[in-house]
Amino acid sequence: MGLLPFIICLWLFKLIGNDPEQLFNPQQAFQFYSVIILTFLAGTLWRKESNTIYSSAQIISNLFCLYAYIWLFMPLFYTLIFLPLGYVGLLATEYLLLQDRKTVTTSQYFIMRLTLTTAVVVLHAIALLAWF
Repeated sequence: MGLLPFIICLWLFKLIGNDPEQLFNPQQAFQFYSVIILTFLAGTLWRKESNTIYSSAQIISNLFCLYAYIWLFMPLFYTLIFLPLGYVGLLATEYLLLQDRKTVTTSQYFIMRLTLTTAVVVLHAIALLAWF
């Protein structure tokens, strides 16, 4: 379900374009939604435990949130290139923070995250190719 807003923005752009007179800007909505999702995913690194590993994860989480926030103010072209790098970087960070990396490839959660991250990166590539 989380992929639907990306797809709808791509579809709406094809349908209505990017007319400045329009009330809704599909490109801007795509950009904003992507930033929101990246910051939400970065928040999943937070844990209630206060040991060193999780404290580092909290700092890294905040860095990813700031990274995503910066792209709200950048041109869309660059946003479509650099936000996917944030998604991939976050997935890699999540993997590196795991205690037991041996079972990660069979973990349903990690398989889902890998699939969704790949889909988001592909949707950003489609947007980049369609809009520029």
